[in-house]
Amino acid sequence: MKTLFKLLTIIIVALFVISSVYIVFYLDNNAKESDTKPPEIIDITGNTTGTTGKITTIEVTFSDNINVTDASIYYKPASSDTWQLASILSGSIDIKIPANSNEDYYYYITVDDAAGNGPVGLPSIDGSKYYIITVSEDIEELSHTVFIEEATGVNCYYCTGVSEVIEEFFKSGEYNFYYVSMVWDYDKAKNHLENDYNIYGQPTVYIDGGFKVEMGGGHTKEEVDTSKYIESINTAENRNVPKIKVNVTVDYKNGSNNFTTNVVVKNFEGTTYTGTLKVHLAEIVSRWNYKTGGNIHNAFIEYLINEEISVEAGKEYKTSKNRAISTSEIPDNLMVVAVVFNSESEQKYSFPEENKHPFDAYFADATDGAYVIAGGDLPPQVSIINPVEGKLHIFGIPIFDTIFKTTKLIGRTKIQVNASDDSKIEKVELYVDNEIQDTDNEAPYEFTLKKIGLFKSLFLRKHIIKVIAYDDTGKTATDQIEVKVRL
Repeated sequence: MKTLFKLLTIIIVALFVISSVYIVFYLDNNAKESDTKPPEIIDITGNTTGTTGKITTIEVTFSDNINVTDASIYYKPASSDTWQLASILSGSIDIKIPANSNEDYYYYITVDDAAGNGPVGLPSIDGSKYYIITVSEDIEELSHTVFIEEATGVNCYYCTGVSEVIEEFFKSGEYNFYYVSMVWDYDKAKNHLENDYNIYGQPTVYIDGGFKVEMGGGHTKEEVDTSKYIESINTAENRNVPKIKVNVTVDYKNGSNNFTTNVVVKNFEGTTYTGTLKVHLAEIVSRWNYKTGGNIHNAFIEYLINEEISVEAGKEYKTSKNRAISTSEIPDNLMVVAVVFNSESEQKYSFPEENKHPFDAYFADATDGAYVIAGGDLPPQVSIINPVEGKLHIFGIPIFDTIFKTTKLIGRTKIQVNASDDSKIEKVELYVDNEIQDTDNEAPYEFTLKKIGLFKSLFLRKHIIKVIAYDDTGKTATDQIEVKVRL
């Protein structure tokens, strides 16, 4: 009897196990086979906005006739080639936009169920289509960078002091501006000064496209009224401007003969912004020296970009331009300054004290600058400070201006040269009519012009005195002066 009872118990347990296995495997597989309905994405955040340094929340709702088992979000910065993957099965995710980001983010979402009826995606399943997180900077952090154009020229006696003051302001970092020097002796700069500013004379400083105009200067920086420039720069920086930001970067591969300038203009206004984008190319240590000594810094060379733009509210405008570097240019010595000018004008005057020489001023609303090679090795600076252009010299001493502005030397003359570099001056060479006469390896750089070479028997004949400065990396700079000599 006991044996029969045990046998019945074993049979019952076996039937229970077999039934359980049937239920788990057969019915479950049968259920999978019958689940042919794909999951559905019901709602999604879609295109949205984000702020640098802050979190953007993406939300999604989805459903399935049985259950959604996988929900994934793929996202990346616009310039990246790789999508980042994260789960959004909970229905939401926080995406942190880096504080230093100035580009939009892309994303798309996919969902799937246990039967593998997906994936289903919005707006695509493979990133071929995506939603955009339009990234903007915190408006509270926007500050206005001022743009300065200094009208100057190699023969301008009173320009040297202004030039030195503006360069010192710029290097100090105490004032928020970029500047270019518009050299009157250069046609592209001269045309701009005449046609756009109706210039009265040099030196004239145009601040923010003519919002402020300052005239007059001094031969030395001590003769310049620096307070009026400081006041005008500060006033321009704090003026009410549209919420526009421009960002300029330069792509340059070391050793190549070209570079690419990239510009992004962002509009934080609630309406469309229209204006003109001008990207200036400038030589930091320029090819021009003042006749009275000193280099003209940040000299305008050309517009890399000069085009009208229209930027919708909350959107951005992007453009880029490739430029070849000529054999006479040094990449380390080039900078670009991008400026957005407003499309509306206001009448201003290049002779403001008397309201003369009117022009249509298009104010600069946003400015940014970049170097082709940040922190590059600049070429040296060199200038002949004696003899002085256009004067008669007796034994090296400038006496008075000559009638036809020729430079005349009578008697033994000391040639005095200023030379400087961001690193070190290796040597300065003196040439007369392209023939080397002497070399000086230490400051002060001075040469005595006496009866040498062609000067022995010539009476007030024209000759070219030239100096070449070399820095410790082999870069050079040249200055020269035409003189009439009788030694």
